[in-house]
Amino acid sequence: MTPDHATTDRLTELQTDWRLVRSAHEPGPEGQAAMRDLIGRYHDAVERYLRLKLRDRNLADEVLQEFWIKLLNHKLAGADNSKGRFRDYLRTVLHRLIIDHFRGRKLQPLPPGDLSDPNVPDLEYDRVWREVVINRVISRLETYEASTPKNRYARVLNLRMSSPEASIDELTEELARRTGEHLTPEAFRKTLQRARAKFLELLIQELREGMANPTPDEIEEEINELGLGALYRRYSDDAPV
Repeated sequence: MTPDHATTDRLTELQTDWRLVRSAHEPGPEGQAAMRDLIGRYHDAVERYLRLKLRDRNLADEVLQEFWIKLLNHKLAGADNSKGRFRDYLRTVLHRLIIDHFRGRKLQPLPPGDLSDPNVPDLEYDRVWREVVINRVISRLETYEASTPKNRYARVLNLRMSSPEASIDELTEELARRTGEHLTPEAFRKTLQRARAKFLELLIQELREGMANPTPDEIEEEINELGLGALYRRYSDDAPV
């Protein structure tokens, strides 16, 4: 499969998470645009995580407001990509905000889990981040489809993901019902294989943008730590040859 170079170039021009944080704290229109992009990328993820962690919607909204106030007042401008993964940095910021909020209001005890130790896994945070990564990769795939004539990758992969037990014949019929496009089962299968290969390509790009100059081994480690290893292997095994 030959990638669409114009689309690939546009995707590689997207700022990494680290660059986006730094750009958002610069004055002028570019800084304002980066701030809007940063808020757009992470508002839902941060909100969902805080509500899961605190199990109190009002309390979570208070901490969420504190987070965005800090960001908008340029209190997170010191983000240092030499520290590695952006998701670890964001988790540390959120944990500190939760601890400070509880201590400031003298609320005891803290939420379940050791928020002060970054080496202790936070399964709720990892689950939210995994879902965010998948949604963002799907969004990239939809952008790729929209910019590539006659491309059906996103539609076909979304159909398969929404109906994992359906047969290829059933999925082909559903595609025709939704879009009026009539593919043979074999053509659908080939398109699905190519869509999965593109998904993996975009997944690696998404993860790379949240890390500091990662090696292939570090990308693989990140895939496994996020619980995406089984998905990656399944899609790799199905890749067209």
